[in-house]
Amino acid sequence: MADTSRKSSPAGYGFYLVGSLLLVTCIGVAYRIWATRKVALAQENQSLAAAVAEGPRVAAVTVGEAPRERVISLLGEARPFVSATLYAKVSGYLKVINVDKGDQVQAGQVLAVIESPELDHQYDAAVADARDKRLDAQRAATLVKRDMISKQDADKAAADADVADATVASLATQRSYEVIHAPFAGTVVARYADPGALVQNAATSQTSALPVVAVAQTDLLRVYVYPDQRDAHFIRVGDSAEITLPERPEVHLRARVARTSGELDTKTRTMLTEIDFDNRRGVILPGSFVQVNLQIHQPQSGALEIPSEALVMRGSKPFVAVITPGNQVVHRPVVIGVDEGPRVRIVSGLKAGERIAVNLGESVADGSRVQPVESSGY
Repeated sequence: MADTSRKSSPAGYGFYLVGSLLLVTCIGVAYRIWATRKVALAQENQSLAAAVAEGPRVAAVTVGEAPRERVISLLGEARPFVSATLYAKVSGYLKVINVDKGDQVQAGQVLAVIESPELDHQYDAAVADARDKRLDAQRAATLVKRDMISKQDADKAAADADVADATVASLATQRSYEVIHAPFAGTVVARYADPGALVQNAATSQTSALPVVAVAQTDLLRVYVYPDQRDAHFIRVGDSAEITLPERPEVHLRARVARTSGELDTKTRTMLTEIDFDNRRGVILPGSFVQVNLQIHQPQSGALEIPSEALVMRGSKPFVAVITPGNQVVHRPVVIGVDEGPRVRIVSGLKAGERIAVNLGESVADGSRVQPVESSGY
């Protein structure tokens, strides 16, 4: 038994020695890991403190001059170049109507015929009376040469004949109104009466007269737009225009400004502007609303342009957060010239080349430091 104990003691000491070494090694590794993490955490805290001292990261853009060319978008209305609602100028019954809605007609084409027996009888009677009075005037001229009647009687007979001829001419003109002609080439857009309908003389009727047809020139359209006062001054005849249709947004039609009213409406402070569009292909239906993009040119007035996201509203006054060379924020009041939606023209308060913050909000006070990040997305 004693021999066995003496033989096992060195092995036990070795076991304890190895265990102690392993424990010391583990403690050393754990200390090293702890020390490394402590240093990293200290460095991270230092970096975080430095970042906090430098301020938050903000998107920044450089103030630039506003371009001379700009595009304004307006809602427009397409109308026929010319249109006319045709009424009867003599009373009677509609004998014939040769057209219906959608028919193409040529200038001078017969559209309808009115039957007016009373007018026809008046004309026939006037022709007979004029013929009789002209014969009387001729006889009177012969008799006055023979001194059988006075010159006064002969002159009266001649005057009566002239009056009768004038009556015939007047009734002939009225009879010509029995036939309604197309005043210009176009499309019949409305038909109000059918054969047999009683139509009244629209010029003398005491009641509302019934129209016969309406004709419109649809192969050439007038597109009406109404720019407001800030844009109207810069619009010129010949300016380029792009027309798009709400129902076909992929279609882009080109045209030019044809004419302007030259004055602002006193109620709306807008100026009527017309664009002529060749519609021979029937791309636009007359009466449609269209979207018109007008490209206008304005002299350089020193205005600057910034993104609308750069504006900071304090009450009703606009400010812009200017970033100083030391990366500090200074809120500066500005005066807005034209608000174009995504872009705003500034007439005073900024200088070209200055850096400004975008989407800064109200959380950053004057004098605060920031880290500007140049952004090209505005």
